[in-house]
Amino acid sequence: MEKTAIEPVFAVEKEARVVEEKKERKPGKIRSQEYRSRKKRYLSKLEELNKELTEENLLLKSENAQLRKQISILQPSCSFSADEKSKVDNNENFAYFKIPKMINNNPDSVRLSQIEMAGNDVSEWSPDRVRIIKKAFNDILNYMLAKENKCFIAASKNMKMSDYIKRIKRKRAIKKKFKQLEDPNPEQMVLNMDLSNSMIEYIETYGSGFLQTSKIYKTLAKKLITIRNEILQAGLKKEKFYEETNLLEARSKVDFKTVSDLIQRLDGTKYLSPHYLWDLPLRDPTSLDYSGCELSE
Repeated sequence: MEKTAIEPVFAVEKEARVVEEKKERKPGKIRSQEYRSRKKRYLSKLEELNKELTEENLLLKSENAQLRKQISILQPSCSFSADEKSKVDNNENFAYFKIPKMINNNPDSVRLSQIEMAGNDVSEWSPDRVRIIKKAFNDILNYMLAKENKCFIAASKNMKMSDYIKRIKRKRAIKKKFKQLEDPNPEQMVLNMDLSNSMIEYIETYGSGFLQTSKIYKTLAKKLITIRNEILQAGLKKEKFYEETNLLEARSKVDFKTVSDLIQRLDGTKYLSPHYLWDLPLRDPTSLDYSGCELSE
């Protein structure tokens, strides 16, 4: 092919660009320094990103573990509570609504032993009702105090507040971090917390008062257990009284139906509410005062 007149022009322009680029090109030493500097900044950013992602991953793992723990605790608890309550409701519905209807339709179809069994199933000493009462009191004990306060009470339980303050100020009771301890107790863990000086000063000033207010809950917890046991014991006394006085033998089918009619009339009314039964005054729901025996709806 014949060369055109334009080709030499392009060749000259290309050669000129190459020459110009060589003039603008920096010395190799400078370019190496800039490369190392860029590489260092890049690696530094990668390290920071890796650190952030690692911390986020640990946090998510911790949250995941906590959520799994809560699910494992709450699911059996909720299903158990609902199951036991539904059993009591079903037993009461059968005893006070279905059996009376059966007696009304055909008295001979209902045996006295059937009425006796139904009565035991809805009694104060029935296993299902006892489990509900125990669960209710356990829930109060577990939820009446925040976890933060429970942890600090557990940590300071076996030492005086003055000793606790001295040790936490020194921060050398245990050299290892509490995360690295095998099976650490609350006392060891809290002594190795990295608290600010202002928080340590707060504990030093108000720690004793905090423990005093926490002792109120300890007293209340013991009272709750005493009340729970008294309720359960009252059910056993009622069971013994019924056995000694032969109530079940004295009650006929007609008596059972008559009592059931009364229950059906009063069921769901205000006359079976705690306020009416136990003469409890109604508490103002907008009030922040919880003294006395007033009860909210």
